[in-house]
Amino acid sequence: MTARLGVQVTPWSGSRELVSLGVRLSSVVDTVWVQDQMLARNVYGLLAALAHAGCGVGTNVTYPVGRNPIEMASAAATISELLPEGRELAVGIGTGGALVNSLFQKDKPVSAVREALQLMRALWSGARVELDQFPVLGRALSYKPGAVAQLTYPVERPPGLVVAGVGPRILAVAGGYADGLISPSNMPTLSRAAFRTGRFAEVSGLATALAARPADAGDLRLIFGINTSVSADRRAARDQARRQVALVVGNPRLWPDLERVGMDLASAESVKQAFDDGEGVAGAAARCSDDLVDGLVIAGTPDDCVPAIAELRDLAAAEGYTEFYIGGPLGPDPVEAAELLVTRVIPKVWPERAGLA
Repeated sequence: MTARLGVQVTPWSGSRELVSLGVRLSSVVDTVWVQDQMLARNVYGLLAALAHAGCGVGTNVTYPVGRNPIEMASAAATISELLPEGRELAVGIGTGGALVNSLFQKDKPVSAVREALQLMRALWSGARVELDQFPVLGRALSYKPGAVAQLTYPVERPPGLVVAGVGPRILAVAGGYADGLISPSNMPTLSRAAFRTGRFAEVSGLATALAARPADAGDLRLIFGINTSVSADRRAARDQARRQVALVVGNPRLWPDLERVGMDLASAESVKQAFDDGEGVAGAAARCSDDLVDGLVIAGTPDDCVPAIAELRDLAAAEGYTEFYIGGPLGPDPVEAAELLVTRVIPKVWPERAGLA
């Protein structure tokens, strides 16, 4: 059976361009994953348009912090009605990143994810759900004591629920309550350097997620993201990758992970200093070493990217991953990147898809 494949897009371009981009990519991939960036274009509006245009879709990722999982459940169920046969909707969910941290107070974010998974699944089943069962969400969203929620329509195609995260508690939630786990390679513990430690299952936390799987649950879907920046202009592709890497390694919480897998901690500290000095993303990106860029994002021309993507795919497959996606930033020009992925990258890494474009 052909491994499922997707592409992750960011909601920074115009909506019409993003939908056209997704449709072009869907000619060779199963799922167009859209990031949920609250102050950018709305993820559910984009997913609905993409689904109506014939794409399989997913959030990669959304979060319950600052959002109401009752509304999230209804939005996802509505989008599932627009999907063509043979396409899937997957709701990827996590605790939220830097933007969420800047906007909202986080009260027990891992528990909020667990409750959101349980609440959405119960609503999709048609059950009358007692909201008192979800105290963390209730406190955050002011659910009325004794309130009961139930969707007013049947959900014939319940979405899949997959979790992204790198800490032991969120990984245990993924294994215990979700259908699958998303692992993006731009996280230090999921990078090529992590594979090369020879202890990937331990370093990445994959063992934690698998150990939490209930005996009566199905196999945990393992979805690996290969973060890529591709362009005919090698320097532009690498500069775009450098910007994304700066946003990752500028977070001191990830420095112990960089150290665990032997990556350039001194450069990461310099990146953080650039942010602190007010140099912005451009100034911070200029301080990213090649070690960090090459460790976290595959960047360059199609000829540069093909062997590196194939290597990372094979390393992940050896650890049990059976589904993949090409993740952001994709490239300095999203339209060019999509065309290169469709015509020159994906058909070489996944040759069984060569005739689909």
